[in-house]
Amino acid sequence: MMKQHGKVIIITVFFLFLTGNNVFADTNKSTDSTKGEYLYPANKEKVFTETVDQFYEALRKRSYPVHQEFYKKHYEFYKKHKNKMGNMDTALFKDMPDASVNFRKKVLFHEVERFKYITWDGNGILTSYPDIQIKFNQAVSPYRQVYFFYSFKDTDKDFYGRCAVFDVETKKLVAGGDVYIDKYLKPRK
Repeated sequence: MMKQHGKVIIITVFFLFLTGNNVFADTNKSTDSTKGEYLYPANKEKVFTETVDQFYEALRKRSYPVHQEFYKKHYEFYKKHKNKMGNMDTALFKDMPDASVNFRKKVLFHEVERFKYITWDGNGILTSYPDIQIKFNQAVSPYRQVYFFYSFKDTDKDFYGRCAVFDVETKKLVAGGDVYIDKYLKPRK
């Protein structure tokens, strides 16, 4: 009987492996999304008086030590790789001056996914942006308060956008990115 039970477990794990489902050995972690083990645990009940615009101004002035350290640490890198790896405006978020939309909001982390903008690339492909894999970020509780910044310019020729998610409590960047889409890039033959 024990050998048969062992074969069933092995076959089940093998099947899950083949189908691409994750198999985890650690069963002590809570499956409740409000009680999970996160680097940034839930804090939706805490009161933070700083507004999103106040945080944005502090970010631009690098008023917080965490942003000063980040700037010092990465300044040379962005200077060396200018135009290849972005710039400090994408690392320490800055609204695009000629943007179609500049968006700032304080939300819970899981709410960031609902802010999407869909653009057409000229070749019949619709792309939604920002493409932040929020639901797969295991470090941040879905019920963590964050500042969400989103800035993009959408023209007939191209789409350029950037976004960033900063933790309200620690002021650290927890997610973000930028994208450029040439809408009339000719497909290869």
